[in-house]
Parts: sequence; C-alpha cells; structure tokens
Amino acid sequence: MADGKDFQYPAFYQLPPFFTLQPHASVRAKQLELWKQLISEYCSFHRLFIIDLREEPLFRNAQLARQLPSEARKVLAEHLVQQQAALWADEAAKERLLVLWRSVAGWADLILQWAAENGLMGSVETVQSLMDGEAAEGQEFYGAPRELIMAALQELVRRNRATLFRGSSGSEGVKFLSA
Repeated sequence: MADGKDFQYPAFYQLPPFFTLQPHASVRAKQLELWKQLISEYCSFHRLFIIDLREEPLFRNAQLARQLPSEARKVLAEHLVQQQAALWADEAAKERLLVLWRSVAGWADLILQWAAENGLMGSVETVQSLMDGEAAEGQEFYGAPRELIMAALQELVRRNRATLFRGSSGSEGVKFLSA
C-alpha cells in the first residue's frame, strides 16, 4: 500500500467532518464528489488501480485520529461506481474497487494507440502480454490489473477495434482490428 508521504492532500482532508457521512443531501453530494476527486488523484499519483474498502489507508487520517466509517465507505464506493469512476473488482463481495483515474475509454485508446504504433493491427497478442509483457514496458497500462485491461479490451470490442478469444491452452488473446 502506498503511504502517501509525497502526495499533497487537499485542505479538506484535514477537516474532521470530511470523515463523517453528512446527513444533508446537498452537503453529502459535495462530500462524495470531494472523495471521488481525492481518490482519483491519490490513485493516479501512486499508480494504484485497486483499493480495498476495508484496509485503504486513504480512509484514515492519523493526524485527526479519524477514519471514514465502513458504512460511509460503502456509500462512497456505490457513488464511485455510479459515476463511472470505479468498477467492482469483486462484484460478489463488493470490498475491492478498480479505481478509474482514467476512463475505460481512455485506457482503451491508450492500448489501441500502442497497438497501432507498434504495428500490431491485425496481429494477436495475449492479454497477459499487455499487462506485463516486454513490448508493453513503459506504457501507462503496463502493470495494470487484468480487470482493467479486460474492461479496456471490451471497450475496443464494442467499437469493433478488437476481438477477444481464449486459446486452447486457456490463455486469453486479443486481435487488434483496423478502423
């Protein structure tokens, strides 16, 4: 887990009410938007893709001796998913979020641009090679979890720019298609 030592927390992170779910609807809406912004910036800064609602240090402010209660974390998580700022990394348990500090479409664009720049249109790549393959090193999506890569590839399939398949060995592959 990232400890946030170099991350510049916004001023509102030092306000005790920020760690209590606000009862008034308009204030709560603003609070949830501030949390959304903070989570996005924090995860982008640290290249965090998945946060655990039970253990994420961002939900605790040691200086204030405050933490966001678990019920508030659930409300926040549902808000993030509804706002397309996150996806459930574990749909059944709903304890881990895939934070989209870049939209799924944005990740799809990056992968497609990489494929085009590397002459991979019409060729087949394994999904695993997109996550940690030598050719993907240095790319923003390098090291991203499978859940994010698959969401981006599903977006490319939706745009008719990729085809997904499973090989006889069980490995997942993608064929990038020209426009």
